[in-house]
Amino acid sequence: MNVLTLHAKPMLSRILLLVLLLSGCSDNLLLSYGDDTNFLLFDHPNSEKAIANVRARAEKLCAGRQQLAIKTESACSLSSCTTSYQCTDQSDVIKNAL
Repeated sequence: MNVLTLHAKPMLSRILLLVLLLSGCSDNLLLSYGDDTNFLLFDHPNSEKAIANVRARAEKLCAGRQQLAIKTESACSLSSCTTSYQCTDQSDVIKNAL
């Protein structure tokens, strides 16, 4: 069996997933999230509604891990923002005064 063929299948799956995510109807694009990381990165419009939606989505994703969503960074232009959250345990929030 060709080694290149074995590597092409996972890469093709990732590309298809990326295309699916980018072609979605959502204004709040989740750029980074996985089982192996506790960081969330969102690209979204610069509006109060979008900011609230991103916060709610981060809280929901972190709640699935039984953790809290802590906003770690946000950078905005006039039209768009990139905002990151970290899923963290409640004990760490209290200990580190987050």
